[in-house]
Parts: sequence; C-alpha cells; structure tokens
Amino acid sequence: MNHDGFSAGVEPGGLYSPQQIKILICYMLDGAGEPMPRQAVLDIIAGGGMANFFETGAAIDELVRLQNLEESEDGHISLTEKGRQAASTLFGLIPYTLRERSVKAALQLLTRIRRERENSVRIDKLESGYNVTCTINDTDSPLLSLTLRVADEPQAQLIREQFLNDPVLLYRSLLAILTGDAGMRRGDREINILLR
Repeated sequence: MNHDGFSAGVEPGGLYSPQQIKILICYMLDGAGEPMPRQAVLDIIAGGGMANFFETGAAIDELVRLQNLEESEDGHISLTEKGRQAASTLFGLIPYTLRERSVKAALQLLTRIRRERENSVRIDKLESGYNVTCTINDTDSPLLSLTLRVADEPQAQLIREQFLNDPVLLYRSLLAILTGDAGMRRGDREINILLR
C-alpha cells in the first residue's frame, strides 16, 4: 500500500489507517483518565510519529462527530462512554508499543500541566542577566519561593524546565539541607544529597 499522501512525520511502525488512529486516540484518552487539550493529543500522536498530523486532526473531528469524543469550548476533548467501549473492545488492533507509548506520554503531559498550574516560574530580564523566581504554591499562599540570578535567557529557561519537571524534588532537597536531615557527601566536583 502506498502511504505517500499522508505519511509525513510517521515513524516506522506508525499508523496509517484512519480507523486505527481513531482507536489509538480513544485508548490514549481512556488511559489518561481525564480530558486533554486537543492540541496536546495532536502533539503526542503526530509529534511522536505515531500518525500523520492531518490524519490525526481528521480522526479527532470524526470521533467528535460520531460522539466517541466531546470537545469543550476551551478545546479540551474527553472520551464518552461510547468512545470508552470502542477503546476497550478494539485496542488489540493497535500495536502494544504504540498503546503504551501514547498513554505514558499523555500521563506525563497531564502531570506537567498540573505542575504548571500548581507552581510558577517568573523570568525577569535585568540590565545584566535574568532573575528566575520559582514558586511552589499551597492552596492559598506560596509554600516556597526561590529567586536566582542567572547570566542569560537559555540558563533561565533551563532552570524553568528543570524546576517544572520535579518541583517537589527542589522542596524536599532544600528542606532536608536546611533542617540537617540530608546526608551530604562533598567530592571535588559534586555534592550528593541523600534524602532520608
């Protein structure tokens, strides 16, 4: 079968059949367990080389039309009961590796969205360098706020990414160091923090 018309961006082992793409979308949303932004679904499936971008977009539209998915006004899509049944009945038509990869990527993305909602990073340009303020929020006030001055924007963005990847690690590490609960080993070029 010639896939030239819609193979752009599809990695080896990816999906070409519109039916399989629809099943994968339903399976991924079922595994994620909550609504996801439409763009995030496109990014995971098409950006991950599992299917073509345009075919994935068309599959989402078709699933909404068939009432397997619902799309909210803010662009989030969620699985209906009909879509959930399709995912649980037809999942065997999709390769295991694609199923697992899509769900793992969806869960990672949802975790990241939650972290960005619950925590914040502000980057302020200075005359010389940047201030990066990382804040872990509690329900109604900051639990921890830390400001660092760095040399340039790439370094500021790197700190932002690392903080949002695991803000709890920063909190636990600082708390352990400041309370004396961390076992620290100093080498010539590294410090290892042993969290208890």
